[in-house]
Amino acid sequence: MSRVSVEQQTVCLPSAPHVDHQHPDRTPRPNSVQTYVPHAYQETRAGHVLEKAELTRPRFQQMNMKEMTVKTEETSASFTLHSKPTRSKRQRLSSVASAIRKRSENRLSFKAPQRPPLSREPPIWATSRQEICETLDYFRSYQSGVYSSDGLVKGYLLSAFGSERDIFHLGGRFIVSHGGGKSESVLQSRVGARHQLAGDQKITDRSVRALMRNYEESRPLVLLADDKYDKFPYDLSTPGSVYPYIVLGFFWIPYAWAEYEAPSTDNQSVVRWKFAFQWCEEQGDPWWTSSPYADEAGATNSVSNFLHHNEKPSSTIVSPGKRFRFRDEELCIDCMKTSPSVYKQGWICLNPCCGAFWTLKHGGSPTILDYSESFLQLISPTHPNISLANLKPSLISEAPDGIATGLPFSKGWHCKGCGRLACRSDWKCWKCPHCNKEHQVEDRSMAPHEFWLQRPSRPIMHAEIGRYSGIRSERPAIIHSTIDGRDEAIHRLTYVLPMNRGKIHLVLGNPRANSRANEAFRLYQEEAKSGGLELRRYALRTHRLRGPMLTNYFSQNSGEPYQYVSGTGQTVPFDKASKSVIAALAIIKERTQKALGCEVPFNEILTAAYMESQKMSFHSDSEIGLGPVVASLSLGSMAYMHFRMKNSQQREKRSSQIDLTLTLRHGDVVVMEGAQVQDLYEHTVSPVNFRIAATARCIGPNHSYYKT
Repeated sequence: MSRVSVEQQTVCLPSAPHVDHQHPDRTPRPNSVQTYVPHAYQETRAGHVLEKAELTRPRFQQMNMKEMTVKTEETSASFTLHSKPTRSKRQRLSSVASAIRKRSENRLSFKAPQRPPLSREPPIWATSRQEICETLDYFRSYQSGVYSSDGLVKGYLLSAFGSERDIFHLGGRFIVSHGGGKSESVLQSRVGARHQLAGDQKITDRSVRALMRNYEESRPLVLLADDKYDKFPYDLSTPGSVYPYIVLGFFWIPYAWAEYEAPSTDNQSVVRWKFAFQWCEEQGDPWWTSSPYADEAGATNSVSNFLHHNEKPSSTIVSPGKRFRFRDEELCIDCMKTSPSVYKQGWICLNPCCGAFWTLKHGGSPTILDYSESFLQLISPTHPNISLANLKPSLISEAPDGIATGLPFSKGWHCKGCGRLACRSDWKCWKCPHCNKEHQVEDRSMAPHEFWLQRPSRPIMHAEIGRYSGIRSERPAIIHSTIDGRDEAIHRLTYVLPMNRGKIHLVLGNPRANSRANEAFRLYQEEAKSGGLELRRYALRTHRLRGPMLTNYFSQNSGEPYQYVSGTGQTVPFDKASKSVIAALAIIKERTQKALGCEVPFNEILTAAYMESQKMSFHSDSEIGLGPVVASLSLGSMAYMHFRMKNSQQREKRSSQIDLTLTLRHGDVVVMEGAQVQDLYEHTVSPVNFRIAATARCIGPNHSYYKT
């Protein structure tokens, strides 16, 4: 950090008040901290904080005056922490914070009124996290409530497990919430599971740091809420009007500060960062209210109940791109940092690493706190190009170059009819599961030669064997296949697992031998576009997200039922299967017979289609009833197939987790021979671009083990 040359200032301090030596923390502070501010500090522009402040208290028996020297240093953080509260003080503040929490619980122990249902459809809403993350660019966090990109927060989710003094004020124009994570679930006997902080939130934490940057630069962000957020004035889970997730709109952060929060157990209090979010007025009135400056009925806002705001509050103009300087700030003489006057009970130092943190200006720790009227006043910043329409994802109307398999086409969409966000679950078109509205983009089929010039992301010609895998490769073999009445030579590469537990064969395609594969690729695309082949994304059986979670690829099963995807009720029998599926199965049977020297009676084939950025996670074909041979045909884009052992402990002992990587190209067939290939290893496929894979298996009657 570069130092800023500031002329040293000498300030005379008045006589210090009497010190209580038995209780040093109760020593009263001077009546006006402003008289202690050096002139050099007052003229320091925003972004500069004190590097060092030596304040030697006067010896009361010998002198009444003392000189203070102040220097400044340029930094990007608004709080520079110099010291930490002592352990004894943390314990004392923990008991005080517990008293605050108990008093707040007693004051709010009355039964909250039932919230009315939302009378209008939200402009943007969803039923699952996946729908939000696949559709919105400003919120892609599947687990956290804060989504940041390039060090800035784009989206913030309001949900359950709020903290003390969280409010939904002025009809949602002014919201206070906590941020930063570090929560843990504590099981209690009467109330069930409750979340509390597991440790102090620090300004260096990723979420807090990103929120602080939005605060420093006055950057707007988007607030979302789910039906577990009890501060919202309407019930989002009422039958007939269920909206699990809604988008509120653009907000900005005028204030950020730290508080002590008492845990629900006997642990010490922890530091929690709080952020105030204010509605960006360029959007007009909030869409959920018709009385913009009145608190909605049923809102659990304890502060507003005391203040009774019935008129539009006064406003203050803020320059864009600069942090708002609160006019009621005071300087702490212990840490030489300014803190805003947030509470009407008095000014408190809100620097979490100051020795006077969470101590009232005139001594003592707070027992109950309410926000001050000046703190709750709205401010009027200028945020150009901010409107609710900017939050709605744009609808794709045409495909560039006629290709509709790129990344924009794999994302979700926003239904203009009902406002619902939905994942793309059907290959043929986007379909809204709420109002059944459809949207389809005209495209064309891709030819195999369009993938010839693809640049591989890894310099692997055909295969790469892990250093400590124990896998060995056999000498390449040439097999002959009859293609369109002529004999064609095809290469076969074989990789043997340790202790001869199984083999993995890679039968390479080539332009002369791929005529049938080219035809199957064309049929797949035409039938998928017309609806003759119903490729869909099915819901996963087990996951940890709220709402349904769809697979990251489109699939359709033919022949015998296969339980791995969508159970056994979504299978098309072979007599009703599409032409593309039958063509792919014929290629797989013929190449497998040439590779193994015997015919394999495949009776099931799973078709999987991948758009750009889609892939299948690690898995194994080891379900009960599957035969020992599994073969897969690759069509379209290049892909990488990775194998690794299932035993995680053995993977940790080796320097590389991947035991074998195969490069799959258009027309290649992979044959996994031996049941232990599936029992001991798992595999995944990562396509470079648009790809279709057809995987054939042997499934015994009633899903019993099938032996060949």
